[in-house]
Amino acid sequence: MNGSTNANDGKAVNGAPEHSTVLVVGGAVVGCFTALKLGQAGIDVTIIERQPTTSDSPRAVGYYGAAQLFMDEVGVYKFVRDEGFMTRGLCWRKRPTDDGKGGKQLGDVIARQHLCAPDETVFEVSAGQLNLPQADLNKIVLRQALKTGHVKLHFNTELVSILHNEGKDVTVLVRDINTNVERKLTATYLVGADGARSQTRKALGIAFAGHTWPERLIATNALKYNEIQVDLPTWYTMDRVHYTITTPLEEPVLGKKTLWRYTIAADPADTRPDEELISDENIFKHYENVMSGPRPLQVQIEARSTYRIHQRLASTLRKGNCLLAGDAAHVNNPYGALGLNTGILDADALAEALIMILKEQYPPSLLDIYSDERRKVFQFFVDPTSTQNKLRVHSNHEDEAVQNDWFFRLLQNPTYQELKEMAKPYFETWRTNIRKLAEVIQLGSPIHQ
Repeated sequence: MNGSTNANDGKAVNGAPEHSTVLVVGGAVVGCFTALKLGQAGIDVTIIERQPTTSDSPRAVGYYGAAQLFMDEVGVYKFVRDEGFMTRGLCWRKRPTDDGKGGKQLGDVIARQHLCAPDETVFEVSAGQLNLPQADLNKIVLRQALKTGHVKLHFNTELVSILHNEGKDVTVLVRDINTNVERKLTATYLVGADGARSQTRKALGIAFAGHTWPERLIATNALKYNEIQVDLPTWYTMDRVHYTITTPLEEPVLGKKTLWRYTIAADPADTRPDEELISDENIFKHYENVMSGPRPLQVQIEARSTYRIHQRLASTLRKGNCLLAGDAAHVNNPYGALGLNTGILDADALAEALIMILKEQYPPSLLDIYSDERRKVFQFFVDPTSTQNKLRVHSNHEDEAVQNDWFFRLLQNPTYQELKEMAKPYFETWRTNIRKLAEVIQLGSPIHQ
């Protein structure tokens, strides 16, 4: 998808700034999910996106049960399921070893974490992990949002500044990337879903406290022949320095080529520029250590990028009529796939709060509940869980991991009750029920009083 998708291309009508009930800054997955849910409720939404089209960068790929339930509620699960594929969980492995034939075989499994029954084949909504590259999910959600008739999108448009954020509306200045022409847009509410470098957050002067991990990650999409079939095709390769996440981007078929994502940690002491880190020479050097199969490797690199990883949280997700969601609100390392899933659940909670305010006359203070509760989710679940996931793959030697880590020991032979307790926060904590919270604190709508 590219170009502008609305009728007047954002031009002022009768000299007045274009107005929408909700203005979403950022046309990636979180912004589009927010717009989709609002559009389905009959609320007019304008999305602005500084890129000329939706992004194809190698990013997230897996979605857990809570996000699946939300996808199902807004009617996109079936489309994602049709284009994607299901897996039963993930595992941790030792580094590949020599196979005695000049190649390498997969390293031994250290532990398995199933997200459904080991023999699951039906995969009801919320069972297992739903897999589809973020870029493809983005296209599906945007397409469904536009179909509501209440959502329009301007590509090549960036937020310059927030001119007014008081009372009952927000006025912003935006710029056309191609022409450099600036114009004003107004909205009742603004949602900043514009990523970790969020211009919205910066314009609001909201702090983004936390830290940046010392190493860079090298993300690659690799087309590779499948010489073996594994039951859990997503795994972490443990290593003190060059730990790796491996996951398929399409359903693996034995004896055929499959597109895989290999995300490999660079040495924190490696000061070479990004261009050298993503060179064929450097990537294949890493592939030699983390890929199984015959040698020489027959692999085609389809995409590559580097990025830094952070653990940061905005000091508030609300300032006046402006809100933050997704990476604009919080960022965490990718170990455990908690980042985009959390952003999707932000979109769910925020859109629900805005629907309650705009359609059911709940007080705007409901947005403070959104801010507080989603920050709590990050502070008490996403941040510590993703941090420990990352440390787990490089803090212990692979031969000592089970002995040293209670988590790995538990996964050797867990009881049903233990698995149930482990899964509980992924459903009960991760997703925020705004309506239930409003009832608990007796924040009622005048309509219902």
